[in-house]
Amino acid sequence: LGADFDPARFEHEVRWSAAERRIEIRLRATSAQRVRIPAADLEVTFAAGEALWTENSHKYAEHEAVEIARRTGFRCEGEWVDREWPFAESLLIAH
Repeated sequence: LGADFDPARFEHEVRWSAAERRIEIRLRATSAQRVRIPAADLEVTFAAGEALWTENSHKYAEHEAVEIARRTGFRCEGEWVDREWPFAESLLIAH
């Protein structure tokens, strides 16, 4: 989108929220700045210390993800689990 973000003016921040069972990822501005995004005809200002929330990574027990998918109209076509990490990839198909 042609944005002029300067990555050197942001710090990567990762937090664990036990209550939500998720990792929350943000970029925190190290100084006041203005970012232009020409393709969106947008200009955004950041105060020093202000954060841009970029990602959530939710953590579920193995059976929970498939159950959530089922309740929301998907079926699990396949699942691959790495027991060492633990980490899973699920192939979900909409009904």
